[in-house]
Amino acid sequence: MRFVLLGGAEIGTDTLLRWYVLHVLFFPFITVIFMAIHFWRVRKDGGISGPL
Repeated sequence: MRFVLLGGAEIGTDTLLRWYVLHVLFFPFITVIFMAIHFWRVRKDGGISGPL
């Protein structure tokens, strides 16, 4: 697991590339998925009803 995350035996350019791709592609994708689920649940449950 450590080898896969680091991209080799030590921290280097492969490590930086892997973490950059993870932050630029994977995390925003997961965020969009969670937001879509949230918006779907709000609409399904009727949104905010009644006085706050």
